[in-house]
Amino acid sequence: MTAAHPVITGWSAVSPFGAGEAAFAEGVRAGRDTAAPPGEDWAVPGPAACLVPDYDPKALVGGKVGRATDRATVFALATVGHLAKRAETKPDDRTGLVLGTTSGSLRSTMSITRDSLVSAKPHQVDTKVLPAAVMNYAAAQCAIRYGLTGPNTTIAGGPGAGLFALAYANRLLAAGRADRVLAGAVEEFSTERAWVSHHNGGGVLGEGGVVFRVEPHSDAGLAEIVAVHSRVVLAGDVAEALRDTASALTALTAQAPDDIWAAVPATGSAAERAVASAMFGDPALDRVPGTGLIGDTGAAAAAFAVAAALCAPGPPGRLVVVLSGDPAGSAAGILLRVKGN
Repeated sequence: MTAAHPVITGWSAVSPFGAGEAAFAEGVRAGRDTAAPPGEDWAVPGPAACLVPDYDPKALVGGKVGRATDRATVFALATVGHLAKRAETKPDDRTGLVLGTTSGSLRSTMSITRDSLVSAKPHQVDTKVLPAAVMNYAAAQCAIRYGLTGPNTTIAGGPGAGLFALAYANRLLAAGRADRVLAGAVEEFSTERAWVSHHNGGGVLGEGGVVFRVEPHSDAGLAEIVAVHSRVVLAGDVAEALRDTASALTALTAQAPDDIWAAVPATGSAAERAVASAMFGDPALDRVPGTGLIGDTGAAAAAFAVAAALCAPGPPGRLVVVLSGDPAGSAAGILLRVKGN
């Protein structure tokens, strides 16, 4: 007897395509490029960035937002709020939240660090910024604002953070710790992140966030989470870790590589594309539009790739693999059975 799998029953996004999952779906399907000059307000080294258009925290969140609230937290509040309200979440509900990140708000963290170094005394920092410099600030703000009283977790995982969040959500549901889990990832654009990326040879940066509602098995869901797997990158060999991850996904679920309808490289790296092409074939590589047109979205990259898989048209019940490789040390993958479109 086949074990029941958790199901994605809803999702929400804020991206350079606009606010909401409909805007993301339209942008992905149309292949709309979002790169543009960031403007004079951003003292950044690159000539282009992929920013959330018409950024207005109050409009995105649908209510008052503190002046010191960072962009990543605004994206989390907007996406989580959309799902929480749609699910009619009550303050006593057993709804968990798992949010993926790279290092929280890099701008807030570097601002506090800079203040402590240049001020007359190390403790003379801007106290308004201090809370946002804590990595789990965004998840905590979402729980407080929307009354999410289930487990609240922040996972630092680089570009694969969204997949790690979905894996954690699966474990919470399997252990009976929550009735549903909102899981995803967010990333912000900032001057600080742009300069860090520049010195590390990065490309055009993007921003935004995606959050999925994950529930126990249901016939009404958008996609089954058939399996999630991750590996440590050893000796800097990202391709080997990705191959092992993809092989484990098919072996764990008794699927042949030919059964995979689409393979999605989360960041679009050469290693991800090479492994996906070698294992699943070039046709599988081209069936889901990539998310490169919204730039390097950091911790949200794999989550956006999952969202793209949900948006792409195809036969019901199709199997989709998303692969994410991070040269900093991790490889992750997810196998989805997408039900609609």
